[in-house]
Amino acid sequence: MTVKAHLVAFNANEYCDLLAPMFPEVKFTYDLGGKNTSDAAFECEILIGFGVELNGKIFERNKNIRWVQGLGTGMDGINNRTELSADTITTSMRGIHGPQMTDMAFLLMLSFNRNFPKILDNQRSHKWQRWPGLILQSKTVAILGMGIIGGELAKKCKAFGMKIIGFSRTPRGADDYDQVFSYDDLAANIGAADYVVVLTPYTPGSKHLVGADVLAAMKPSAFIINLARGSVIDDAALIDALAEKSIAGAWLDVFAAEPLAEGSPLWDMENVIITPHMGGMSEDYVAQAMQVIEVNMRAFLDGREGDMINRVERI
Repeated sequence: MTVKAHLVAFNANEYCDLLAPMFPEVKFTYDLGGKNTSDAAFECEILIGFGVELNGKIFERNKNIRWVQGLGTGMDGINNRTELSADTITTSMRGIHGPQMTDMAFLLMLSFNRNFPKILDNQRSHKWQRWPGLILQSKTVAILGMGIIGGELAKKCKAFGMKIIGFSRTPRGADDYDQVFSYDDLAANIGAADYVVVLTPYTPGSKHLVGADVLAAMKPSAFIINLARGSVIDDAALIDALAEKSIAGAWLDVFAAEPLAEGSPLWDMENVIITPHMGGMSEDYVAQAMQVIEVNMRAFLDGREGDMINRVERI
């Protein structure tokens, strides 16, 4: 009996081209992202895609789904679907994003340190202006989320001579972290940080983890970088903090609603840099993701569900 697998992504055809020869017993179909869904999505047993891009109608109408492979680390849009059977297996891409996410974090910290937007503006204006830049050495970075990406970022920050403070739901000792705290102690300890890098996954418990109390406790010279999910930060509190310059600036790659609304005041704030949710993207993403998909596809088809990697507990 042929197993049906459906992919939803802007480059879903690339995955299908690789998977079809590997698994001839599977019929692969796809939609190229967006909310437009073909009939095949309502008939598949295997669904592969980014949770935030999956159409809710898939989960409402398709009662055959036995496994959902997320194409991102975050499983919002999948694991919080009440229509999805409790028996459905869900797996993520946890562990593949370290290189690109840590590269992005350093791009952002260095851009703030050297005021790179102003450098570009001066070039466009043919203006020769110099100023002393900040350096990363001896600065303190707070990493919110001590998972695989957080650990890789901590290791690289240590190589730059930085001090690293880690925050997590369940604090534990870890290599390269100088101090570790619980999220419950975030406001009490965030004041030591020159940079706050948000990497914690979104769950109901992490909504507005960074709120007015945390922002008020930050240094006026500190920068916040959000590479996780928009809802982890309270937008209204952040806008107030930026407007009042109680923090130095923010680089935001993710937002509670995407794309960011045209009327959002964040677009025009001089101490804000916006990127369109691209921190996890890379030239090698398909190859990175295939390492997980191939293992899980073979285990699933062989009836070895216990050998599937990156299984995620349902919310």
